[in-house]
Amino acid sequence: MKAELAHWAQLLNLLACGYRCAPQTAQFAPVQHFFQSPDWPALWPEPSEQIVALQPELALDDISALQEQWQWLFVGPASLPAPPWGSVWLDPEHVLQGESTLRLMAFLNAHHIALQTDQREPADHIGLMLFQASWLALHPRPRALLELLNHHFLTWLPSYVAALNAAHPQGFYRALGELTLITLQQLERALQNAQPERLL
Repeated sequence: MKAELAHWAQLLNLLACGYRCAPQTAQFAPVQHFFQSPDWPALWPEPSEQIVALQPELALDDISALQEQWQWLFVGPASLPAPPWGSVWLDPEHVLQGESTLRLMAFLNAHHIALQTDQREPADHIGLMLFQASWLALHPRPRALLELLNHHFLTWLPSYVAALNAAHPQGFYRALGELTLITLQQLERALQNAQPERLL
């Protein structure tokens, strides 16, 4: 299970960088190069036609267009069409730093996970949560990883991806959202199907 989780950690880290790194930065270049490779779907533990169908949108090489999309979806200045924070989707008032964020912070503290970001930001940003999942997979802590997915991440990710599809029906970030949801659902199944002793 340890070797399998190390591979999952790489995939999760790649997806996290897709959300967190602005396309015009050097940190985004490996993400762009990865998705321009024709063979990348084979690296997913459960390759599928659904993943292969995302290739054309994820292979977009127009950095200026990607930067505009990223600014619109993740920065503003206008209100974001699909806010990338979990509490917006889980809190009855649709606020940042809601009860779900506090529960996530308690989970992170319990597992001694400290976030290091350039600016203060809620821990339930989709990119940050992918980094959290990657860290738990790499160390590895499969039970905690399954808890993160079941109680803190997949609780809101389908709603976010649906909103992203509605706001951005074609393009890199729509496809990235779909791939993220597929990936976390595959990972959840793998963890649930593992023998109990392999989750220790």
